[in-house]
Amino acid sequence: MKKMFFLLMLVVFCVSFCTGVFAGGVAPFITASILKYEPSPAEQGRTIDVWVKLHNEGTQANNVAIKFLPEYPFSLPDGARNRFDIGVIPETEDAVVKFSVFVDPNAPNGDRDITFLYKFDTANDWIKFTAPITLQTKTAGLIIKNYLIDPREVVPGQKCKLKLTVENSAKIAMKNVDVVLVLPEQFSVVEGSSKKRIGLINAGEKKDVEFILASDSSTKVGVFTIPVTLNYQDITNTDYSETSDISLIVNAEPEIDLLVDSVEFKSKTSPGVVSLKIVNKGVVDVKFVTVNLINSPENYETLSVSSKKYVGNLDSDDFETVDFRIKPVVKFPKLYVELEFKDPYNKDFKRSFVLPLKIFTAKELGKSGYPVGLFVVLALIVAGGIWFFRRKKSKKKK
Repeated sequence: MKKMFFLLMLVVFCVSFCTGVFAGGVAPFITASILKYEPSPAEQGRTIDVWVKLHNEGTQANNVAIKFLPEYPFSLPDGARNRFDIGVIPETEDAVVKFSVFVDPNAPNGDRDITFLYKFDTANDWIKFTAPITLQTKTAGLIIKNYLIDPREVVPGQKCKLKLTVENSAKIAMKNVDVVLVLPEQFSVVEGSSKKRIGLINAGEKKDVEFILASDSSTKVGVFTIPVTLNYQDITNTDYSETSDISLIVNAEPEIDLLVDSVEFKSKTSPGVVSLKIVNKGVVDVKFVTVNLINSPENYETLSVSSKKYVGNLDSDDFETVDFRIKPVVKFPKLYVELEFKDPYNKDFKRSFVLPLKIFTAKELGKSGYPVGLFVVLALIVAGGIWFFRRKKSKKKK
């Protein structure tokens, strides 16, 4: 009986001892995980919010802290917290903290590890924790930001320089960028080809390409649409192709001339008619042409019902005439004339002319005393006599 009692006491002691040893060996045990991150997937060049959960699987943990370890492609934005001192996490409970993290604009698409360090009272050092964050740019984002054409209006048959600015509005770099012009048949590239390559455009970066173009000399005035195609790849070798349009204006400065076509006066100061010729020497048509004879009392009186004559449209390499009836007050008057017209784009123009007027009377034209008609008649008589004499001589020989 004593032996049985002694054995029972020994078992109880051993159990108590083992229980005490086991209880004394239990300690805090913290694990970390990503609860969520927003936006998901994360986008390059933007700030994301990452929620990290710390779970205690052991006894109460004290002095719990966690901090973010900046490693490419993740960094800490200005003003964001890098460390959180949590303090106590009771047994089997959780603590959740939120970090704001910036994603590098040039980071490639795909899963990239983000790193945190955490510790608690019984841990000898910081414990490293990594988890994947998925990066995905939302759009490719190469655009023609702007373009310049020099000169702004292209003259038919002449050259111009076209500069295109290509901007990467995406959050990742783009490579092997081919800029291709699809030119109308009236235009050609005179230096190089219609395709230019840009090796790399980083996120948010702009790069320029230039083309030297020439228009055909027969190109009509107008606005021409030129499609520009961008073929490129992102850094994961995904192909993209986008087309946008630019406009090129073909125009030229109007070249309008005015001259005296004819005069009809009996004397230098008697009323007469002046015929003016309007000549379009340029490559562009003009419209709404109006001729205005300016009153000049020291040179002439305007006797026409109206001092303005409407011509209308005047095509390239064409002319029109208008007549004015005037009375000169001096022997050598000057005509003061204004031309008003519009180009094909309705731009207003005004040209002023001063035309010296040379008036020849019939007497001045016939100073020699022999009218021009008499010379013509005499010439015909002489020619007829020569013909008759030669014919008669030929008959005698036969």
